[in-house]
Amino acid sequence: MDSIFELFRQKVENNEKLTPKMQDILEASLLLFAEQGYSNTSTKDISRAAQVAEGTIFKHFGSKENLLYASILPILSQSLEDLIPANLLSNKDYLQTVSFSDFLRQVLPERINLAGKNLKIWKIYLTEYLYQESMRDNLVTLVPKVAVDELKQIVTLFKEKGELVDWPDEEILRFIISTVAGYVISQSMGFSSSSQSDTDIDHLIQFLEKGLHP
Repeated sequence: MDSIFELFRQKVENNEKLTPKMQDILEASLLLFAEQGYSNTSTKDISRAAQVAEGTIFKHFGSKENLLYASILPILSQSLEDLIPANLLSNKDYLQTVSFSDFLRQVLPERINLAGKNLKIWKIYLTEYLYQESMRDNLVTLVPKVAVDELKQIVTLFKEKGELVDWPDEEILRFIISTVAGYVISQSMGFSSSSQSDTDIDHLIQFLEKGLHP
C-alpha cells in the first residue's frame, strides 16, 4: 500500500468526528479517484466500494466535489506534510558549507522514490489542477505552507551564496518541482531502463544545477 494512502487511512481512522461509514466513504473515494480518476468515478461507484447507500454520501458530504475538495484533499495535504522533512533548515551551518548540487544529491533520491511509489495519489492533484481551472487556487493552498516557506529560505540561502540565479524564489521552486515531477512521470511511463538509477539522478541534478546557475 502506498505510504501516503496509509497515512491518509490513519488520519481518517483517528478522526473522532468521522463515523465508521464516513471513514469507509473517504477511503473508498481516495482509492477510486487514484485508480480511475475523479471525473470517471461516480457516487454510485463510491457507494458500492464503501458498501453504503448512495444517499449516505450526499447526507455526510453534500456532493462528490465536496467530498474531494473539502475532505480528501485537505487530509492528503496533512499526510503529505508528515512525509516532507521539516528539518532541512535545522543545520544552517551545514547548508552554508554544502554546494547546491550536493544538497540536491542529499534530498532528491528519497523524495523521488517517495513520489514514484505514490504516483497514483499525485495524479489526483495533477489532474484536477490541469483540468479544473476554477479550483486551482484552492489546490495550491493545500501544499503544506511550512514546507514551502522552508524551501524558499533554502533557495534564498543558495542565491546569497552565488550558486543560484537571482530569480524570484517561487520561480526557481517552480522550475525545480516541474523538472523533478516530469522525471518521475517519465519513469512511470517507461522512458528509462530502470526505475531509478544513480546516473539518471546525476543527470537530473546536473540539468538543474546548470540551468539555474547564475
